[in-house]
Amino acid sequence: MAPTLPIVGIGASAGGVEALEQLLRSVPADNGLAFVVVTHLPPNRESMLADILGRATPMPVADAKDGEKVEAEHVYILPPSAILTIEQGRLRLRHTGPADRERAPIDVFFNSLAEDQGEHAIGVVLSGGGHDGTLGIKAIKENGGLTIAQGANVSRPRFVEMPLSAVAGGFVDLELPVEDIPERVIAYVRNWGAFDPEKPGDVLANIHRLLRSRTGHDFSDYKERTFQRRVQRRMQVVQTTKLEEYAERLQKD
Repeated sequence: MAPTLPIVGIGASAGGVEALEQLLRSVPADNGLAFVVVTHLPPNRESMLADILGRATPMPVADAKDGEKVEAEHVYILPPSAILTIEQGRLRLRHTGPADRERAPIDVFFNSLAEDQGEHAIGVVLSGGGHDGTLGIKAIKENGGLTIAQGANVSRPRFVEMPLSAVAGGFVDLELPVEDIPERVIAYVRNWGAFDPEKPGDVLANIHRLLRSRTGHDFSDYKERTFQRRVQRRMQVVQTTKLEEYAERLQKD
């Protein structure tokens, strides 16, 4: 059963403010999502990011606070000199000093999001230099969540290293222009629970055969419900709720 609140983790670094503004401007009203933004900020300096992003959206935007319960249609920002994680839907903030400054805050948050939300975790990597976010995106994907990168070939992030690193690792479900990301996330969430597991076994068996021929991976060791969940997730990514349509797409692709 899906959680009542979809939480979208967003990682950005160099060039990411512009992408974040564009993404938030594209989020419709009554979206039902919560957004947690993790960026690389200079330590021990006041950040104006919450004020900047607050001008791009009618949703409340504020620095995250320790123990704060994540709410729908709010945007939470990692403050400077801190590490952010999530436990049971509550944000956990740990302040850091110069000696223990975390160099991969996006990975840290994405890993905790994957652990906390499981197959309902949603991770987005935007413009940035370096490789932060890649290991976190991997954790989200391995836990069955949705992973998205700002497409280097379609929306031209100012710094492509971070999204390209995630894509090169094979951990990204969708590469999208930044303005298309909210719509696809909302469509994905809308289909939570739309999958009917009580479908004819021959359709699932056909999907099993097609996936094995496409990927070379034998899913016969998976428990039936585990395999169904994997199929459901892929159906949500390609935006279909019918097993037969998904099988047809596999055959054509």
